[in-house]
Amino acid sequence: MTGSAPLRATRRRLLGTPAAVVAAGLAVAGCDLAESEEPGTSTSPSGPTSPSATTPSPAADPDEALVARVRGDLAEAAALVAAAGSGRRELRRELAPFGRLHVRHLAALPGEDPQVVPVQVRGSTAAARRRVRLREENLQVALADEAVEASSGPLAALLASMSAAVAQQLAASEESA
Repeated sequence: MTGSAPLRATRRRLLGTPAAVVAAGLAVAGCDLAESEEPGTSTSPSGPTSPSATTPSPAADPDEALVARVRGDLAEAAALVAAAGSGRRELRRELAPFGRLHVRHLAALPGEDPQVVPVQVRGSTAAARRRVRLREENLQVALADEAVEASSGPLAALLASMSAAVAQQLAASEESA
């Protein structure tokens, strides 16, 4: 027999083929996952452009206002969680994961601590729980919307992750109730 032996479907071959196709596609499209250019410059068909022509000045960061708004939303949600748990020992333990989550999210976003108006949560434990749950559901949707609005890819990913974390905590708290 003069033909070559048939190729065996090995794990390496099966996993390597899609990776090679993706790498070839990126090379053909001219896409580079790593930043090889100087920050603030881009290459056009006519050659490199100046940094000021392609990037806004640091003072005009389009995500700056977005981050400030998100930090305010997170701080308000944390204040509501703390107020709802005040004087309600069982509810405070139940809501503690939300409070810790908001503190971690605030730490992940740069900026100054927002001014938050103190909140009072009156009524029964059930009413306080409903109020916090509604606020958390609204926060989860707002974070998802703000992830879409973000100009920066890393910020969009962070906000989407925060939205997912709030959704996961809402699901976990629903299961334990």
